[in-house]
Amino acid sequence: MNPVSRIFALDGVRGLAVLAVVIYHAWPSALPGGWIGVSVFFTLSGFLITQIVVRDHEMTRVSMAIFWGRRARRLLPAAIATIVITVATVAAIDLDLLRDVSEEGLAAIFYVHNWWAISETGGYWEIFNSDPRPFAHLWSLSIEEQVYLFWPLLIVLLGLRKALIVGGVVIAIGLLIWWGNADAYFATPFRFAEVFTGAVLAYVVKKNPQIKISGFLAAVAAGGLIWGVFVLKESDPFVTQGALLLIGTAAMIVTGYALRETKPNLFVGSKPLAWLGQRSYAIYLFHWPFLELLDTSPFLAIGLTLLTAEISHHILEWPIRTGKRIKRPLPTLGLVSLTSALALVVVIAAAPRPASQQEISDAVAAAFVETTTTTTTTTTLLVEELPPVSTTQEEHSTTSSSVALDTSENDPETQENVYLSANPKVAIMGDSIAQNLGPALDGWVDAVGGEIGTYGFALCSPVFTEENYEFFTITLWDQESAFGPFEQPCRRSITSEYDLVFVFDHAAIFFEHENIQTEEKYIFPDTLELISESYTQLIQQTKTAGASLIFFTAPQAEDRPDCLILGEKRPYRENLEIYNTFIKEIAKTENHVFVFDTAATVENNPDRYPRPDCIHFEAFDVDGGAINFVADLIFPRVLLDIS
Repeated sequence: MNPVSRIFALDGVRGLAVLAVVIYHAWPSALPGGWIGVSVFFTLSGFLITQIVVRDHEMTRVSMAIFWGRRARRLLPAAIATIVITVATVAAIDLDLLRDVSEEGLAAIFYVHNWWAISETGGYWEIFNSDPRPFAHLWSLSIEEQVYLFWPLLIVLLGLRKALIVGGVVIAIGLLIWWGNADAYFATPFRFAEVFTGAVLAYVVKKNPQIKISGFLAAVAAGGLIWGVFVLKESDPFVTQGALLLIGTAAMIVTGYALRETKPNLFVGSKPLAWLGQRSYAIYLFHWPFLELLDTSPFLAIGLTLLTAEISHHILEWPIRTGKRIKRPLPTLGLVSLTSALALVVVIAAAPRPASQQEISDAVAAAFVETTTTTTTTTTLLVEELPPVSTTQEEHSTTSSSVALDTSENDPETQENVYLSANPKVAIMGDSIAQNLGPALDGWVDAVGGEIGTYGFALCSPVFTEENYEFFTITLWDQESAFGPFEQPCRRSITSEYDLVFVFDHAAIFFEHENIQTEEKYIFPDTLELISESYTQLIQQTKTAGASLIFFTAPQAEDRPDCLILGEKRPYRENLEIYNTFIKEIAKTENHVFVFDTAATVENNPDRYPRPDCIHFEAFDVDGGAINFVADLIFPRVLLDIS
């Protein structure tokens, strides 16, 4: 069987692999293991590239420049077009995203996106629970390009057999460093294992061209892959503890079996799958930007992906790949890549950027000064003594706010203030609500002195404790995606050095929990018992530490058309009332526990406390709701003794 027919024989496998990935990204709960399609691509690439390099090296001693030139013709045109057009689209529809998207695009152009992802993100699952990241899928292309650089060189310099030995050592080092670590998902030495299995297949085929994989063995391997596609979530610890090796082996067996199939069938060579396979690269490139940036049905986004892939195949990719339009592909396409990268640098420099932590701190300090100087009574943040508070409602409302706020629920006559010694050490506990308030609270601590020792953590549910965090996963019902368990506890014990603990669990009611040991599922308010246990521990820890513990009532999501989904799938308002009543009741049990009843103020003043996504205050915005929340609703009630 000649090399060309072998490539055609694998089109069906490519088609199935890209289909799994697209369905996974569009409907993650329907195909939680669809990410395995990328693993199959890694194995296919390992087989094909190894075979090409061995064939060319032995037959013609072709230079690496020619090999890399062919790779550049194949990969760069569509990738650069995707990055440039996507950045231009983001510039037109959402300038707030432009800087972050351009930075990620720059990492993708230089094929280091996987390492960027390790340093900048919290794991692959974050793509379903973050601001739009239309280049989040390009980590896999970066790994492939890195392999295309070093693997052919090893084969040419050492020969295939010795190269396989060196490759095995690289994998062993990768397994040693990243075993059981979520970063393994992006780490090239770890993911090289799947490429390596394809290279092993190429070696076996080279030594024994007539080898055939039995149908039974192929069925077992295919069955394992199918099981994984329907069951194995990318966040499952098993993925980085041996599953990728098994997936690579199964993909190698399926690939080896596909090589013997010369007639079309349902599995390989059928026209629909062959069409998908031949356009799989473009489909993979285009589908995620469409899904991320189009506020429309996934069906329409996928339809546009297929149409764009067909146009790209005929107008962009195939003419450049097979024609003579580019006589010197490496320098020409390299220059295009460099020009695109420089353009992205310019965009990054010119694009609106979020406020830095220093700017946030300065804005909070300014609000702090204004609050303390415009308040007409002794109820200030910085006091030399700790006198009883007798501030009236009218006096309290004379704050830095330029709008009329409904602050009746924060009236110091009806709610206690919290008194602390100077230079407090503060803990911020909670989920993404707490995380987004972190920069503004940082600014407050910078203004008054002290330090923040721990911060909120996205998706950190009050159900999680230091003891059970490994056993629970959560599902965001509006995202239909499951996350967890965490690698380490997101809620740490409060020890004696802490003076103040803030708790923002406003997203608690969104979480559907599952105990992966017992397979029990909990939907709020069924989780109240678990939350109560967690809060009881926290109350005892803060009491022992002599720290004040402050809970904040959870507000309703903003009443906008794009927020209606929050009220349609669950009795959201009813759950809020249950949670808010619950924390008010537990606060009555101990003198050091307080509830700042801020929910109605936030709800009734959306211009003062805007929440762009209906739930979260904007973290890095000097005019945003986070700073106003801290300035209006925390400043006047947390009083520090600096005498």
